[in-house]
Amino acid sequence: MVLKGIDRLGNWNPQLLRELKGRLKGRNIAIALIISLVGQFLLFFSWSGDHPRRHLSELEIQLWWQDHYRDIFISLSLFVLFALLVIGSYMLIANLGHEERRGTLNFIRLSPQSTGQFWLGKLLGVPILLYLAIAITIPFHLWFGLSGKITLTEIISFWVILIASSGFFFSAALLFGLFGSWFSGFQAWLGSGAVFAFLLMANFKPIDNSSFDWLSLFSPSVLFPYLVNETNSRYTGFPFHLGKIQAWQFFNLPLGMMGLSIVVLTLLNYGLWTYWIGQAFNRQFRNPGTTLLSKRQSYLLTACWITFTLGFALQEPTSGYSYPFPDNFYIVLGLNLVLFLGLIAALSPQRQCLQDWTRYRHQNRSTVNSSLIADLLWGEKSPGLLAIAMNLMIVVLPLIGWILLESVDINVKLQAFASLILSLIMILIYGAIAQLMLLMKTSKRGIWATGIVVAAIVLPPTLLSVLSIFPGQSWGGLWLFTAFPWDYVMRHASVGLVLQAFLIQVIILGGLNWQLTRQLRRAGESATKALLAGRLPLSN
Repeated sequence: MVLKGIDRLGNWNPQLLRELKGRLKGRNIAIALIISLVGQFLLFFSWSGDHPRRHLSELEIQLWWQDHYRDIFISLSLFVLFALLVIGSYMLIANLGHEERRGTLNFIRLSPQSTGQFWLGKLLGVPILLYLAIAITIPFHLWFGLSGKITLTEIISFWVILIASSGFFFSAALLFGLFGSWFSGFQAWLGSGAVFAFLLMANFKPIDNSSFDWLSLFSPSVLFPYLVNETNSRYTGFPFHLGKIQAWQFFNLPLGMMGLSIVVLTLLNYGLWTYWIGQAFNRQFRNPGTTLLSKRQSYLLTACWITFTLGFALQEPTSGYSYPFPDNFYIVLGLNLVLFLGLIAALSPQRQCLQDWTRYRHQNRSTVNSSLIADLLWGEKSPGLLAIAMNLMIVVLPLIGWILLESVDINVKLQAFASLILSLIMILIYGAIAQLMLLMKTSKRGIWATGIVVAAIVLPPTLLSVLSIFPGQSWGGLWLFTAFPWDYVMRHASVGLVLQAFLIQVIILGGLNWQLTRQLRRAGESATKALLAGRLPLSN
């Protein structure tokens, strides 16, 4: 019977069977279970010392124990959340990096199993001992929750969101693990550390009626105020400070009024972004030389991104803390900068792809010149700069509508327009720099592209700050040429200075594009000459 079950499992998902056979050893299972039980008992006994010494009435004793069990429930939930997501991410990244270094990953790519089978096998198989350790906490978790007067439906909703969050973070970990060779074995610590830092940020961030409220949807602890029925006042209880969560809105809809609406939108958020990570993983796993996303996929992803960032920005001011329109608008610009840095990395082809594309255009110039724009917008191997510009347009149109409809002074609207235009041109400049770096002949061109773009973003504001050149001071206009020109535009910039900065940025962008076109033409001509000479061009 057991052998039949194993055979069926192997036929259904060979990768999962491979992972389970390597991990489900008696000694490993015993260690995982002992660690889980010891951890739970230590947690329980650490709370037991808080029993009040003074005499209480029977009713007071009952209420005290109810609050006490509720606090233990939240503590155990927090422990499970961080243990599962952080340790699980570490295990998956380390495992994929190990596969890459051993060379077995390329063998798996050539096997008949689908990418979905590989992905599911890794997700279910690699952290299997962690899953067993977490499963042992369920009876205690249920007991503490029910004893704390938390309903079974609420407890189940937490576990459903925790499972959805695992799918998101673990899928992101697998995608990150595909680039393991870049970090020489350090990627597992880097990736799991990033997950830990992100969860801390998402959990500690209060609801403040800005686009930053979107980050709270990525943390299962967003349900804690609803589980303990502390949504009517500023939630400052253990373990986090979420603020007045009832004021949370999405496109002015009262998202925070009901726990059910939080559960539904959180699951939708996790499902949507897990899907996009899966699309990138599928492309990168099957063909490591291709871009992470197709240009068509990037347009849809950008539409999803601006929907969420703008949805949380369009909130009615409340009696609590709320950002004014300019600050909220600049938060949206900052989040969009994060998006486009990712798109630059996801849409910029490597040198070999660009060589193939330019060779194709040189050999078929009479038939493809008319479709150059379409090729740049939709082609798999064409440069990604025009596609990045198209994604910028997808973002710009809703933001322009927001600026026009916002009830603010005309000068504030003009400042927002100026900040938007300058920010978009700087993003195109970063995209052109990245594509030029990816045309280098060195094998480390990806690292060079990443380093140069990061330096172009980080170094200018850092140097200006070190030199005590701040907006409003002499030479403060240099902030207009950084990735963060918003404060200077809002407070100090004149129309003439903004126009000068715009013209200089356009000249820089034009020069980079001219150089990019020149490099592409040279790469195409050299590849074509080598082909006509009867020899293959050297791979770089």
